[in-house]
Amino acid sequence: MNPRTYLAAFLITLFSINGLAQSKERIFYSSFSPQDWDIYLSKDSGKSFEKFTDHPSLDYDAVISPDGKWIVFTSERSGIPQLYIKSVDGDIPPRLLVKSNSFQDQAAFSPDGTQMAFVGSHEGNSEIYIIPFIPDSLQDASNAKNLTKHPGGDFRPTFSPDGKQLAFSSDRGHKIVPHPQFPFARQRIGDIYSMNIMGEQVKRLTDSDSWDGSPVWTGDGSKIIFYSARNGEPAIFEMNADGSDQHQIIEFDGPAVSPKLLDNGNVVFTTWKGESDFKIMHANLGSKEVTPLFSSAQDLMFNVDVHGGGLMVFHGGKYPTNQVAKGTFGFDGDVLTKGPDTISIAGKPINFFGVRRAFVAPPQVGNTLLFYDASDFQGFFDNLKPIGYSVFWLPLLVILLFLAGIIMGIKNRKTIAFWKYLLFCLIVILSGITVAGIFLFVDAINPMSMNVIRLVMALLTLALVTLSWWFYKRKTRQQSKSKLIYRLSSLYSILFFGLALFSLLCAVFINHLVHTAIHFYQIDYVSGEKKPLFVFDKEANTNSANFRVIDSKVTHDGKALLFTTGSFRGRPHTQGDIWSYDFQTENVTKLSDSPYNDGFADLSDDGKLVFRSGRSGHFDIYLKANGELTNLTNDAHRDNFPAISKQGDKIVFASDRLRKENEYKTMDIFMMSLQSDNSWSELEKISGGEGQNAHAHFSPDGEWVIYTTEGFGINDEQALIQPIIFSPQMYGEIVAYNIITKERIRLTHNKWEDGTPLWLK
Repeated sequence: MNPRTYLAAFLITLFSINGLAQSKERIFYSSFSPQDWDIYLSKDSGKSFEKFTDHPSLDYDAVISPDGKWIVFTSERSGIPQLYIKSVDGDIPPRLLVKSNSFQDQAAFSPDGTQMAFVGSHEGNSEIYIIPFIPDSLQDASNAKNLTKHPGGDFRPTFSPDGKQLAFSSDRGHKIVPHPQFPFARQRIGDIYSMNIMGEQVKRLTDSDSWDGSPVWTGDGSKIIFYSARNGEPAIFEMNADGSDQHQIIEFDGPAVSPKLLDNGNVVFTTWKGESDFKIMHANLGSKEVTPLFSSAQDLMFNVDVHGGGLMVFHGGKYPTNQVAKGTFGFDGDVLTKGPDTISIAGKPINFFGVRRAFVAPPQVGNTLLFYDASDFQGFFDNLKPIGYSVFWLPLLVILLFLAGIIMGIKNRKTIAFWKYLLFCLIVILSGITVAGIFLFVDAINPMSMNVIRLVMALLTLALVTLSWWFYKRKTRQQSKSKLIYRLSSLYSILFFGLALFSLLCAVFINHLVHTAIHFYQIDYVSGEKKPLFVFDKEANTNSANFRVIDSKVTHDGKALLFTTGSFRGRPHTQGDIWSYDFQTENVTKLSDSPYNDGFADLSDDGKLVFRSGRSGHFDIYLKANGELTNLTNDAHRDNFPAISKQGDKIVFASDRLRKENEYKTMDIFMMSLQSDNSWSELEKISGGEGQNAHAHFSPDGEWVIYTTEGFGINDEQALIQPIIFSPQMYGEIVAYNIITKERIRLTHNKWEDGTPLWLK
């Protein structure tokens, strides 16, 4: 085992001694957080660096005190992001600086070092607070003054050189908009604001349709440097302190965020490629040259802070071992986002686990195994079966016939008008695009069943064969009369015959083009040991585009794994199915009984099965009990993610039913209860706040509901988080709601997307 595995085992063993003896309940949730961030320090203006912190939790966003003696940074070593302090010199371990049960991050010092601003969620959403900087004292977050007091998110404060003003970014000025690609997600837009240190005289400095963020004042306080994505990728901009004369100052081929000014007026900033290779760059504003700040550095480097004495700090580290491979967990990094925590809900200790993967099934009763699916094939070519390479017949045919048309047109230009061959070349391209487009539409864009795809491609084959035969007969008739008609007809006949051959291959071998087996694995979250669980192949009439695992959970009694195969973007009549894998018999059973979009099932101890289905033409919540199937909602609203209590007497689900037809339809959590006459009660909305709410689940005793909510907004600039871990939702705090007392407890505080919580014995 590697050192982290030993550490995880040690933590869980220690945790078991202190917690498991008292608590028999566990909560698992998915957390899209990075791994292995530490603080690095340079004392020679970037010529070399050394590790300043070394802890398995995340350490990030470090800043240097104005006197150069202290470094304040954010650490998740206590389970939630909090501010820690450590002396620049000496080996004394970091200690907590501000105590709270909420999120703290993005510290900034006043020029004289007497005050510190930071971002916190002490009162709900992200606000900017100010507190005296007392390095040898532990202060409570309740002593900090909230400067912003706004329902929007406020981030990245920075003091002006005279210490009288703060610049910051905020998403308060724009509506939250739908994600351009993912209908379930929303996106935010941020601008730069300024205010005095009393939180008054708030002034909006920028107004763009993308993120403007991370402001920093120039030495004389006359200008503010910031990043903006207004022209596409984030770039470094400058403006006057009143917001006038906004313009880009650094030309760089790549994203540029988190600017800082050096004493000589030059700028350092963070850039990246893809979701890795984050580097800190140095921009000489005189020569316009941009070079790496460090000649040798870690794989991941973010958010440098600088001090006049040559001190520099940044956070980052080595890129986690690539886990996206056969039989591994499916995400970069360890299975757990951090060591297990113990949380208290109504005085009861509960083991709390963040898992680095969506839709992982928590363990059976009494063990430490997680269950998940992972494809053995990662790239496009890996997914193709041998006969799947026949799809390249189409582009090859188009390229060869296009070139043939050009060559023959040039060769015969004296006897045949060249434009006739150009017309043929155009028809070659349009015909290839049309045939490929039809196949792509029925197979992937609007995934249809295999039988429907066969029928469509067979009809297309018949039409293309007819065209090919017509041109062939025309060629034969004109062989001795017209060289033009003969030669062009030959080309057209070859074109349509080749297209017909492609369509026929798709019609006959549609089930043999790609690998479709789903491989399920188990992983021990203590030891990290991974083992195959079972392999599952799709039914013959199921489209492979609708054969992805989009939900999985272990039943309340721990005897079976429930999972859904379907498509995240599936419509009500798109195929989706519910399956059960029995751990003892190792049999897989299909629980759904319609050709439509069934999924997200949950099973009570008394055998009630609740699930979502599109069989009515809309997504409704269905209950199957005692052999009878009942549509519990039966309306035009979109209902999803149902769960039933272990006792079988309560059902929760997410729905957009409170949204108007002309507005973006976010979801709320609703609950219904079983009445004494075996009917179900009217719906009760139990989620609070605005935005998306989803993935509700009951506690084992049926008294609590936990769910994911967007109600607290986000805790950092969106443009700084999404490139690190692809999390399109940009929301996700876990909340527990007591059905009886109506008490609501926030369980997570961080800036990563947390979701799909499951509470079990």
